[in-house]
Amino acid sequence: MERDPQAHWLETETALYYARAAVRIGLWASEKSLITKYFHPTDRLLELGCGGGRVALGLLQAGYPQVVATDFSPIMVSLARAVLADHHPAWERCVEQQDATALTYPAADFAGAIFAFNGLMCLPSRAHRLAALRSIHRVLKPGGILIFTASDREKGANAAYRAKEAASDDEIPGDRWHESDTSPVFMHSSTEAETRSELSETGFSTMECPLSTEVAQDGPAVEAFAGETRFYIATKS
Repeated sequence: MERDPQAHWLETETALYYARAAVRIGLWASEKSLITKYFHPTDRLLELGCGGGRVALGLLQAGYPQVVATDFSPIMVSLARAVLADHHPAWERCVEQQDATALTYPAADFAGAIFAFNGLMCLPSRAHRLAALRSIHRVLKPGGILIFTASDREKGANAAYRAKEAASDDEIPGDRWHESDTSPVFMHSSTEAETRSELSETGFSTMECPLSTEVAQDGPAVEAFAGETRFYIATKS
């Protein structure tokens, strides 16, 4: 039976997990470091795959009022709105339902975009990742910056684990289904060369791509929640 890569993100229990993380974990130290490095508080920012509102809440609390948080999942959008409204009634209007592969915003509408916690890599294929990158590229201003993360299957703390997985009969290296407390979740673990190539193919120039542990010490709560990942910072060419 073929698995549905969207199913995990449409479940109430999944949405509740990420809504709790929005309050319990908040922005990672590594995320804060890169956000303050590349984005100005007056920038209009787009968040893709907002989940329970973790990054949007952190941005709003840090003084970035022009954030638009999006997710394709209606239950994620609903809970993210509730999380933000609990902190400020007006903030729930920051959350909108959008498909990252086919954004409906005008061209050059945002100064920056964030696709946090391997969200891009949860799309079901390379074609979907390229579609999302092209869609994000379209809505960014010239010189606009995209920040996202991807689990690295060659380097960092997860490399040995990914190497064991390489013995799988999966056709596409890095494509894996992982068990969760709800339904299985799809995620692609990329290599730096692979993701740099996808960025170049979609009109982005890579600025830097450090492992999260090279940016900041995120602490045990984030480590338990997310482990180690690689940040990609790219600009619209």
